[in-house]
Amino acid sequence: MYNGKSRAAVLRDLFRNNRVVVAPAAGDALGARMVEDAGFEAVVVSGSSMSNLELGSADVGILSYGELRNNFLNILGATTIPMIVDADTGYGGTLPIYRMVREYEAMDIAGIQIEDQVFPKMCAYYSNTAVVSAEEMVERLRAVFAARLNPDFFVIARTDAAKSLGFDEALRRAQIYHGAGADMIFITVPPKAEDMKRIAALPFPVCTSIVEGTVNEDFTVDQLADMGFKLVKFPQTLIRASMKAMHDALASLRETGGTKAYRDRIATQKERGLYTHIGDFSDFQARLERNSSFTVEE
Repeated sequence: MYNGKSRAAVLRDLFRNNRVVVAPAAGDALGARMVEDAGFEAVVVSGSSMSNLELGSADVGILSYGELRNNFLNILGATTIPMIVDADTGYGGTLPIYRMVREYEAMDIAGIQIEDQVFPKMCAYYSNTAVVSAEEMVERLRAVFAARLNPDFFVIARTDAAKSLGFDEALRRAQIYHGAGADMIFITVPPKAEDMKRIAALPFPVCTSIVEGTVNEDFTVDQLADMGFKLVKFPQTLIRASMKAMHDALASLRETGGTKAYRDRIATQKERGLYTHIGDFSDFQARLERNSSFTVEE
């Protein structure tokens, strides 16, 4: 809860009161905390980034629901802003979806993004993704809504059909999923930059992801807001920037035998403390010491 409101209610307020909401993605508590500290009002927790961070693995659907849930709890403890999480394909059926929605609501997760890939899923930017029928995806959405207790819990329906079945099929599915009750629609991997305008022209709320190295990488948030997108996500920016930084630091260390050549790109100890909120613990200890005069009478 934040100021007496669930994070789901805060997220809906953001959509009502802003032209566009910008949500970088994180895969762990430190990344999500840094998103909030940078001034962003919402964070996406990416299953892809979490697979990279937790398992050192590509996003091939092998991260378990339990691993995801435990990491979500850590992220919730490190942040106060609304958090939208990857629900992937629903983890195997309608009963797992029921459990997921009930637990996520109880944890104060603001919303989910659920998709129409087959189970187990693959990263949308790989070549061998496949989707279920639109009817099966509607059953997933029906399970979400049947399990939902908090009407503010936000549901984004994602279709990955553009790559395997064509962009027109993705647009058709967007209409179907909206009709099934999804609050917002996400069409992944549009084949051409011009297709972004066709997505934005749909008569219901839509979101998009900016992914470096794809046809939409050069769009700015303002351009996308002008088109009509209500949510702009950056799902790979932080994890890929981190990967590059670690690779380059290690290459420099291996080559030079020290860190002097790379030191201007390493956080100082002061910065590390700021990023990890060391002051919160110092303040807590100080409050304990101020109240230490209390004694138990015999």
